[in-house]
Amino acid sequence: MKKIIALILAIAMVACFFVGCADEGEDAGSDKKSYKIIYVTPSTASDFWSQVETGILQAEKDLEAELGVDVDYTIMGPAEEVDAEGYVSALENAIAANPDAILTATLNIDPTVPKAMEASQAGIILNFVNCGLGNGDDGAYEEYYNQFYYCSNTTIGEMAGEAFLAAMEEKGLSTDAGTIGMQMNMENAALDFRMQGFRDYMAENAPNLVLTDTQYNGNDSADAQADAEGTISAVSDLIGFYAGNNVTCDGVCNALRAADMKEGVVSVGVDSDDVEIAALRDGYLSAIIVQDAFAQGYACMENAIKTLVDGKNPETAKQVNIPPVIVNAANIDSEEIQFMMSPYVK
Repeated sequence: MKKIIALILAIAMVACFFVGCADEGEDAGSDKKSYKIIYVTPSTASDFWSQVETGILQAEKDLEAELGVDVDYTIMGPAEEVDAEGYVSALENAIAANPDAILTATLNIDPTVPKAMEASQAGIILNFVNCGLGNGDDGAYEEYYNQFYYCSNTTIGEMAGEAFLAAMEEKGLSTDAGTIGMQMNMENAALDFRMQGFRDYMAENAPNLVLTDTQYNGNDSADAQADAEGTISAVSDLIGFYAGNNVTCDGVCNALRAADMKEGVVSVGVDSDDVEIAALRDGYLSAIIVQDAFAQGYACMENAIKTLVDGKNPETAKQVNIPPVIVNAANIDSEEIQFMMSPYVK
């Protein structure tokens, strides 16, 4: 009888040992968490949105190493910003894929709101970058997303005005009279603040200057160039241009270059690309208001991963403003500015 009891105890101990080892292996195997994250971009062809993605990819690399997570990353979206239907369709496809998180920026708020609600109700962590469901400062529809990293469009417009007047002073131009051509890619509830911020700054600091009505080009640089050429021909007291995005500014720079207009003219653009940088170096562009697209993308992905890992948003404020900088001939070659305008994954 004693032998039988001893045998039973021995079998039980062996069984416990193997169960314990199995449990320990499960715990060890589950230490590394895997998350599916999709970036729905407004444009796969845009330099700016590519810079945002560079920040996203850097954060993915850093957080995988820091937190021991594995990120299954995908990008989707239309080729061009003007393809609103393509963007909404891409967002719908992303939601249908049921990822752990979606990172996105919208240039069309109204059709995006119900999709944001759908994603939120499905338990998907939804983070907006640069362009969200409102102007950023207003907190619109914040119940439908986890976090929004943006650059205040009002601030962009104001800094553009500041840069414009500084360039006028440097060139010895008077603010007593003159007309500024106003150009933008499209009418948009959020982006309109870039134009209004500039107008308000000028009204306060250079009230004698005249600003034209904003011309919209459908995010086509050729149309922007044609608009600028028309303004150059029609406005006798033209002192320069304000272009609210990089594609628009490309067209303005091309028009100024074609007319060889450097002296007596000031031009300021928003967001950087190769055409603008070349124009700045050659004297056809006075300044660029550069958003830190890399930092915005990085913060957006970092927040999504940490929210998934911790089960809660690490930010205390749902809307975080990442301000832009004024880039001109004096600072364009600094290491900091060079990386901001041409970021890469380290």
